[in-house]
Amino acid sequence: MKILKALTAAAIGLGYVFATLPVLAREWHPKAVVDGVYSGIQKIHGYKATPRLIWNIREYSRTRCGRIHSSHYCKLDHTVYIMRRDIRMAYRYGDAALAYIIAHEYAHAMQTVHGFTPRYSSFTELQADCLAGVYLGLIPNITFDKKDIREIAAFAYSIGDYAWGSKHHHGTPRQRVKAVTIGMQGSLNGQGVRACRLS
Repeated sequence: MKILKALTAAAIGLGYVFATLPVLAREWHPKAVVDGVYSGIQKIHGYKATPRLIWNIREYSRTRCGRIHSSHYCKLDHTVYIMRRDIRMAYRYGDAALAYIIAHEYAHAMQTVHGFTPRYSSFTELQADCLAGVYLGLIPNITFDKKDIREIAAFAYSIGDYAWGSKHHHGTPRQRVKAVTIGMQGSLNGQGVRACRLS
């Protein structure tokens, strides 16, 4: 528990510190990130109930769920949509931020398939962040180093919000960093998705 608290505190602190720093190291091309992360998560799930992926699409593209304005999982066609604008936004932090977006949306697909959370709420979003952390820690073909973890923490912090009571509330900056951190810790200590149960 002390390790988890320390990791959470460090990640939240990193979210503050690294939120505005430019990315300096060589980054993977978005297609390599998409292919690697998506195939890695499919492998974790034994290639079962795999959602379709459509990426690099324009904002307000029409889907079975209507026009979407951000990366999204649509349960009506069991498809993950990754928006071009979100890819650009992620790369302000680094390639690991895009990996986090993909893992988060894939998590929504698995929430639906396995009935983890029946209705939309900030808890649903935070659970998806936690599951994304588990996925990122377990992907067999990609290793996330300290720089990548800083990118994920900074990006998660930057997309938190305070829209209390709104159906679009995804969790505060601190909550989002904590959720993905708990998931990553769960992948390390053998808890896996059990680390993301909502109480």
